[in-house]
Amino acid sequence: MKTMKRRTKLAAAALSALLLTALLAAGAMAVTSPDQTRETYVTAVEPICKKNTKSNEQILSGVRKTIQKGQLSVAAGKFTKAASAFGGAVKQIKAVPQPTADAAKLGKWTKALEDETKLLSDIGKALKAGNKSKAQSLSVQLTRNGNVANNAVLGFDFDYCLIDSSRFS
Repeated sequence: MKTMKRRTKLAAAALSALLLTALLAAGAMAVTSPDQTRETYVTAVEPICKKNTKSNEQILSGVRKTIQKGQLSVAAGKFTKAASAFGGAVKQIKAVPQPTADAAKLGKWTKALEDETKLLSDIGKALKAGNKSKAQSLSVQLTRNGNVANNAVLGFDFDYCLIDSSRFS
């Protein structure tokens, strides 16, 4: 009897692990839809971007002056918070079904957005460590990566989903 219970529990655990793995794999792949058009996609993701842009404008408000004053730990907290908010927005964007015809472009775009999240986080870490020059170098990479993201979606008529670093400072 104990052996049967143990086998049942082991089988249930294995099945749970298999289902979890399948769900994670499905979540990692882009969701495409032949019914989704570029215009409907833009309409769906623009509100996500707008909300995040407004949020990060507030979070990063005055961060340049904060760094100039030498308050690196305060600035680090702002970048860490912005990275978290941006990462959440990227997850929401990735959940929106993409037009099948634009899957490659949007895949490149969302990859650049994920890189943007990491760079924001890395800037926060560099500032927390007191490494202002590393943070400046990462900031240049952040701007360059933002341009890569924007170039990937030329023709989508995005407003808030385009990265405009002048909005944040």
